[in-house]
Amino acid sequence: MLCLTKRPIHHANSITVCFFAQEDKCALKTAKENLLQPVTVPFKEGRGQEFKQPSGSGIDVSRFEESELTNVGEGGVFPVAFKVQMDVSGNQESEGAHETEQSKYLVKYAIFVKKDNAEYGVHVVQQILWVNGIRYVLQEIYGIGNTADKNAHEDDSGKECVVCLSEPRDTAVLPCRHMVSYFLFLLSILEIITILP
Repeated sequence: MLCLTKRPIHHANSITVCFFAQEDKCALKTAKENLLQPVTVPFKEGRGQEFKQPSGSGIDVSRFEESELTNVGEGGVFPVAFKVQMDVSGNQESEGAHETEQSKYLVKYAIFVKKDNAEYGVHVVQQILWVNGIRYVLQEIYGIGNTADKNAHEDDSGKECVVCLSEPRDTAVLPCRHMVSYFLFLLSILEIITILP
């Protein structure tokens, strides 16, 4: 198996597309390196950039069973993974951080989804962020879309706490990850619960 984290990196900022990828400790590996080599494309620092994979470096889906492309395989092998490598050495937050590749990258694991027109799209099913050698699983917070867009509509219905119906939602509840309530209201409820026998 090919371990991407042990390969020399020539670009501080890059996106790597890895087909039939799996995580092994702090490394991203490909289970079918003899068929599909990972493709790394450098990018410049800054926002609003578009990623374009080099022509001819994609996957020929006709070489694989549909179930291999549309499901997570045995041993956690994902049909495709996108690794975003960033140089954060200029940030003050990274001072004293380990200068290892693991300390600054995001991996999005995905499956292919067959569309009505027989083409395939990509659906991200898991996101892992590595910061200073620590692995974080990123998860969606349900309901945050309604509160984050301040300029969406004049009508603010649906943005308020579902309990008090007056303050804006700003607190997610775990483990369900629903953004439903107002922090100070939940804090007051918790204080009352701790007082009760």
